Amino acid sequence: MEAEGVIKFDLDHQWKTLPERIDISELERARALLMQRGLIGRDPKRYGGLGFGNLSQRCEGNQFIVSGSQTGGLPTLDLHHYALITDADLIANKICSQGDIKPSSESTTHALLYQLSREIGAVIHVHSPDIWNHYDKLGMLSTPRDAPYGSERLVQAVSDLWQNRDLLSHGIFVMLGHQDGVIAFHRTVQGALSRVLALHDQSLRLE
Repeated sequence: MEAEGVIKFDLDHQWKTLPERIDISELERARALLMQRGLIGRDPKRYGGLGFGNLSQRCEGNQFIVSGSQTGGLPTLDLHHYALITDADLIANKICSQGDIKPSSESTTHALLYQLSREIGAVIHVHSPDIWNHYDKLGMLSTPRDAPYGSERLVQAVSDLWQNRDLLSHGIFVMLGHQDGVIAFHRTVQGALSRVLALHDQSLRLE
């Protein structure tokens, strides 16, 4: 498995403070609950001690706000810890963003989901060994082991799930090429959060 946090796409980032009208309150409420469960955070014993997990919410059009790179270990975030994705050319593997921090290294997967359906309003990426190790028993969809995080291969794998496996109705999948990686999405932040927590609860009962 690869190390966390390395941005693999071509990033055009403008160092520009985001406007205060951008509301991150829903994201922060969800993030607090995920941190309590260890699904977002930083652990010296996991992933080389790097932060893990990120979340995003759609803004206008296909633009979205996403937690910044390597913010997983911070107890709370403010607007300075989020980046606004203003454009995503997934064919060229290029992301355009602005903010006081660079966007999550998983931003291409977030961007793809927002482009696939206007019904998707929020995306949450967590790390759960319990879900990841029991994904088959939980009846979850998965991307292959040769599709590492943030890669063009992963974008194609998620697109394949969307076209061939009705990913929209599932609303959650595991990334076998990204240790413990789980992505959930929904129309709302609360909906995406509920999907993660429900599967996490189920996975704990399988121990």
